[in-house]
Order: sequence, then structure tokens, then C-alpha cells
Amino acid sequence: MIASHDPSSLHARAMLDALWGEIQRRYGFTAPNGIHPEDFTGPGAGFWVAVADEVPVGSLGLKPLSPGTGELDGMYVAPELRGTGLAQRLMDALEKHARAHGIGVLRLRAGSPQPEAVRFYAKVGFSRIPCFGKWVGDDTAWCFEKVL
Repeated sequence: MIASHDPSSLHARAMLDALWGEIQRRYGFTAPNGIHPEDFTGPGAGFWVAVADEVPVGSLGLKPLSPGTGELDGMYVAPELRGTGLAQRLMDALEKHARAHGIGVLRLRAGSPQPEAVRFYAKVGFSRIPCFGKWVGDDTAWCFEKVL
């Protein structure tokens, strides 16, 4: 089941920590978790967690960037559930919320160490764009955008 969650909840934190661990492994660095729950608050923001048998197995968050534009972040699906359609269901929940809150443009950051994510984002309609915001100047960042 996918439901909206407080981004500071135990389930949300568990997913953000799992995502951060995977990011560190894929990009080859170690650092404190740079994904902050408070980023998923404010007008139009949201955070969703997928739970199976009372265990969090996926997440996705929306951060407000500017009026009408939000940044997708915190997307994680447990390895054993990848390829099951869970990522699509999370994306559907986020897009429904975004439209209802007047957000017509979604942006995100991924990179070459995340080929599965890049393929998924292309499949659901994201196109590569120049880096935006804090990602400008980050040599590892590939940025994408989707107009809803």
C-alpha cells in the first residue's frame, strides 16, 4: 500500500537511509545522509511510502522549487521489488498530488551510476535538461524534467 507519510516518520527515514546507502555505494563515497526530511515540506510538497507487511519497501518525495515546479527526490524501491511496477505506482501518486497542487513541471537529478533509474525516468516521460539549482557544477549530475 502506498500512502502519504510525514517525511520525518520512521518509515520515511528508513527509506531515505536505504536510498542514501545505495547512492554512496554506487557513487563511491561516504558521507552523512544529505537528504533531509524538511526538504519535503511546504506548499505542494509531499512524501509517499510503500509498505508491505508493515515493512517500508519504497518511497518518493516532492520538494517545492518554485511556483509550478517541484523536484522529485527520495525515490527508492527495495531491490527485491524492482521490476514489479512499484516505482510506477509511486510516480502515479506523486504526479496526481503535483497536478492537484498546481505543479506542472517535475525535475530530478540522477547520474550514470543509476542506469535503472535513468531508464525508468525516460520511460515515464522525463527528458534530460541542463543542471538546475544545487546541481549546477556537479559533474556527476544528470538532470531531467517532465511537463505534466
